[in-house]
Amino acid sequence: MDCIFCKIVKDEIPTLKIYENSSVLAFLDVNPCSLGHTIIIPKKHYQKIEDIPEGEANELFSVITKLVKVIPGAVGTTDCNMGLNNGKLAGQEVPHVHFHIIPRFEGDKGSSIQGLVRMEVNKQKLPELAEKIKNEIGNTLNTEKTDEIRSDKKEVENTSSKNEKEENKPEETKEEQPTKSPEREWQEFDLELQNTPPDYSEAKKEEY
Repeated sequence: MDCIFCKIVKDEIPTLKIYENSSVLAFLDVNPCSLGHTIIIPKKHYQKIEDIPEGEANELFSVITKLVKVIPGAVGTTDCNMGLNNGKLAGQEVPHVHFHIIPRFEGDKGSSIQGLVRMEVNKQKLPELAEKIKNEIGNTLNTEKTDEIRSDKKEVENTSSKNEKEENKPEETKEEQPTKSPEREWQEFDLELQNTPPDYSEAKKEEY
């Protein structure tokens, strides 16, 4: 995969790392917007934030929260912008999820996130839009919950089926061998002797 961030993770491209654990990497941007501009990425390749599994996303945001407490102060300021470009239309140039921490300084002539884009929006339709988005969120969460319930139910059914098979499995019994009475053993031994012709080939001749 020809991904510059994946190559950085593999140490194929040098970079100025400032933090790293088993799943997250943070490094200074080589084309910084400000002093201390930092990029934080998951080590695994995911193109957009919604592609990241929940557990890995939690770890990523945990690291971001820790770093934002340190980076601004380390470069002599108190504030910063944080965010990501999620998709091409949002300005994402590298198709690998990456967050930015951009320290802000007095008189740096930068703008806020609200200055990134400005569209004409009909404010009268905002209540209708809010209701639509709320319903979409509810439907999505309900679908995810249903999928989780089905997955858990299937796992329980598989476990129950396995246990039931183990319980119904017939016990292995060894075939009992018929026992022989001492008398029967003697009779068989005696019959064998009777059915076997005597062998005189090695008999020693008596001298008279």
